[in-house]
Amino acid sequence: MNDDRYQKNHNNTPLLVLIVFLTLMILAGGIYLGAGAVRYVLVRETETEEDSGTTFETEDEESRQGDGTLAEDEQSGEETLADGSSASQSSADVVAVVKKAMPSIVAVTNTSVQEVSYMYRGNTEVESESCGSGFIIGKNDTELLIATNYHVIADATTLTVCFSVETENEEDAIVTAVMKGSDEEYDLAVLAVTLEEIPDEVMEQIRIAQLGSSGTLMVGEAAIAIGNALGYGQSVTLGVVSALNRTIEVDGVVGVYIQTDAAINAGNSGGALLNANGEVIGINSAKVSASGVEGMGYAIPIDEAKPILEQLMERETREKADESEQAYLGVYTQDISSEARELYDIPSGVYITYVESGSPAEDAGLKQGDIISAMDGVNVSSTDGFEELLTYYRAYETVTMEILTSSSGSYTSKTVNVTFSAQPEESNMPDHTSPFGGMAPFR
Repeated sequence: MNDDRYQKNHNNTPLLVLIVFLTLMILAGGIYLGAGAVRYVLVRETETEEDSGTTFETEDEESRQGDGTLAEDEQSGEETLADGSSASQSSADVVAVVKKAMPSIVAVTNTSVQEVSYMYRGNTEVESESCGSGFIIGKNDTELLIATNYHVIADATTLTVCFSVETENEEDAIVTAVMKGSDEEYDLAVLAVTLEEIPDEVMEQIRIAQLGSSGTLMVGEAAIAIGNALGYGQSVTLGVVSALNRTIEVDGVVGVYIQTDAAINAGNSGGALLNANGEVIGINSAKVSASGVEGMGYAIPIDEAKPILEQLMERETREKADESEQAYLGVYTQDISSEARELYDIPSGVYITYVESGSPAEDAGLKQGDIISAMDGVNVSSTDGFEELLTYYRAYETVTMEILTSSSGSYTSKTVNVTFSAQPEESNMPDHTSPFGGMAPFR
C-alpha cells in the first residue's frame, strides 16, 4: 500500500515542477511589467513637467511681445522693444504723432495772374492756382499766424488756407489769408488770418504747432512729413533723417538743409517735417528736390528758420495795394547770379543798373551800381521778389532801405529813407540793357 502511494506521488512530480515553474514565470513577468510600467509613468511625468515648463515660458514671452510695450532687458537693464511688436508699435507711434500734429497743418492755395504768350493772340493774362502747405506758428490779439515757404505765396493776388479739421460744411474750414512778412532769400513767409473770420467750430479744433530743435538731430532719426502733396489734401510720408547740413544752391541762393527720404512732392512745400515726438524740426521744400531723384527730400532746419519767422511775425500786416495806388521807385534792377557774385565779389541783393532822373530813388541818393539788400526790414535777393514786395506799398509812403555801395573795391552798407511817388502814366525811362545780360526791369 505504501508502495502504491509512493508510486502515485512519484507520478505527480512533473506536474508539480511545471506548476512551480509557471508560477515563477508569472511572478517574474509581473515584476518586469510592473517595473516597466513604473518606469513609463516616471518618464511620462518627467516629460510632462519639462513640456509644461517650456509652454509656460513661451506663453509668457508671447504675452510680453503681444502687448506692444517696452520689455526690459534683464541682463543690461536697458529698455528694448520686444521682437514681433516693432511694426505695430511703430505704426501706433506714427498715428499718435499725426493725430497730435494734424490740427496745426494747413493747405495753402495761391491764386495769381500769369501772362501767357500765344503765337497769334499775343500776350494774355490767365488766372492760375498753385497749392502748398503751412503750419500754425502763433497767434496775437487779432490774427492767427501761419509759417510757409516764400515760393508758395509769391505773386499771389489772393491767398486762402484750409485748416485740417472736421466741419459740417467743408467751406467753413477755408478762410482768406494775407502775407504778413516774407524773406525770399531764406524762402520763408508768414501768413495772417483774422481771428474773426475763423468759425468757432474750427477755432476749437486747431492748435499751434510745437517746435522742436534741428540742432540736436542725428542721422537715422525718424522723420514724418505732412503736407498738401500735389494739392490732393493732407497726406503723411514716413522716413528718416538721411543727412544733415546739406548745402544746396537754389535760384542762385545757397542754403543749408535737412535731407530726408520721407517723400516730399509738389504741394508739400511749407509743410512740417516732424520728429518722433510730433515736434517741427524742419520746413519742407519741394523746390529743392531735383526731378528724377528719389528718396532725397529737403527741409529748412527749424533752428535756422525760427529767428527769421519771429521777425516776420512782428511785422505790420499789409495787403496788396491796388495797381493804381502802388508805390513807384524809378530804377532798373537786375538779379545777381551766383557766378557774378563770386567773380566780382558782389553781395546778395538786386543790382541797380539805372536811376531815373527826378525819381524817388534819385532823391534818396541811390545811384547806378548800388545794391538794394533790404527794404523795410525785409531781405531782398531777386528782382521778382523786390517787385512783389513793392506791390504791398502805396505812393507817398516812406520806408527804409539797406543799400550797399561800392567804394575802393569793397561794399559799405548804409540806410536811406525813400518816399515813393505815384505810378507815372507813361514811363520816360529808356530801354536799358543790364551789365549781366538781358533787359533790366524798372520799378
